Amino acid sequence: MLKLVAIGVWLILVTAGATFGAVYLANTPEEEPAAAEPDLGVEELKSEMTSVPVMRNGDIAGYLILQLSFAADRRLLEQRKLDPLPFLQDAAFRVVFASADVDFGRMRRKDIDELTTAIAREANARIGAELVRNVLVQQLNYVKKEDIRTNWIGNGNGGQ
Repeated sequence: MLKLVAIGVWLILVTAGATFGAVYLANTPEEEPAAAEPDLGVEELKSEMTSVPVMRNGDIAGYLILQLSFAADRRLLEQRKLDPLPFLQDAAFRVVFASADVDFGRMRRKDIDELTTAIAREANARIGAELVRNVLVQQLNYVKKEDIRTNWIGNGNGGQ
């Protein structure tokens, strides 16, 4: 009988100690994180005018002519000693070229938002850091393949 009482007292003490320890550890103030690096803002990087062929059913349906600007994290630009514009333009080309579900002849507002978000995501993945904060559209024009041929021939070039 004495052993049973001793085991009961021991269980009560272990449970009370574990509870006290858990509460004490949960309420201890965490160490303050090291001072975060200051945000230096963004720098605008402007791409060149780019022409991207729009493919539908294996044929060129037209060309999307676009010029973008990128709001890039200035601190990351200083840390990375490389020119990010080639990566940004490549990401834009790849995203637009692979956008088979977007009807560029009848674009909607959400299409532009989806494209710019996808371009930023792709550019950051290619660079390996969250460099691009926003992608801004400077110019965006879609030209059908038929319109290009008509305008070229109509200018008196005669196919030469």
